[in-house]
Order: sequence, then C-alpha cells, then structure tokens
Amino acid sequence: MPLAISIEAAELNELFLWKEGPAAEEVNKDKLKEELADIFSFCFLLAAKHQLDVKEIILDKIRLNDQKYPVEKARGTAKKYNEL
Repeated sequence: MPLAISIEAAELNELFLWKEGPAAEEVNKDKLKEELADIFSFCFLLAAKHQLDVKEIILDKIRLNDQKYPVEKARGTAKKYNEL
C-alpha cells in the first residue's frame, strides 16, 4: 500500500510538472480531485489496516510540530527545527 501511495503522489506531482510562477497554481481541478482521492483512499486504508485513528495521528503530529517549530522562532523561515 505505501507503494500505491507513492505512485499516486507522483501522479499528483505530474499535474504541476514543468510549471513555474503563477502557472504552477493553475491545475485541472477535476484531475486534482481524482489524484487526491486516490491518495486519501490509500492512506485511509493503510491507517485502517494498522488500526490507527487518522484524526488522532494528525493531531499528534500537529502537537509535535508545535513543539519542534515554535511560532516565535519558526515564523518567516524555512529552517529545520534543529537550526532554529
């Protein structure tokens, strides 16, 4: 299943391939919806297979990021947490 997620993510990337500037934001919304649906479907299936609560793991990750990237240090920079 992780391979399927990777393949679908690559298909999502293809929608934006070779586009720069404002054109990079222009995308066929129907194709975008299709690729996102494929990715979400496989991700939800993988989470279910391992009895993971998707909402819980997302909230856990948000809390972890909040600790690693405090707003007062991370705002306006792309530095990694260990460089802040």
